[in-house]
Amino acid sequence: MAGGRLFTANLTEVRAVYYLSSRMFMRAIAQYTDIDRNAALYTGSVAPNTKRLFSQFLFSYKLNARTVALLGYADNARGDRTIDVTRTDRTFFAKIGYAWLP
Repeated sequence: MAGGRLFTANLTEVRAVYYLSSRMFMRAIAQYTDIDRNAALYTGSVAPNTKRLFSQFLFSYKLNARTVALLGYADNARGDRTIDVTRTDRTFFAKIGYAWLP
């Protein structure tokens, strides 16, 4: 079997959090992954290059000491050497968290 580097993965991530008050904050995350593979070293068929972009935005509001409301958006994008990074899906979400006390 031939030797060598199987793959090289580069990951870049940026996070930012902004506190509007002691009860509210906004968070943004962007994560970019670029993987180069040596296809000759794999037993099966693999793409020689894949790229992925993930982003998420979150708004949080603390109603009281035990209750928090969250609103957010997230999306994913994929690409390779022949196809530019293109959005594959997106999600909008809302959540309310409550701490039950016995």
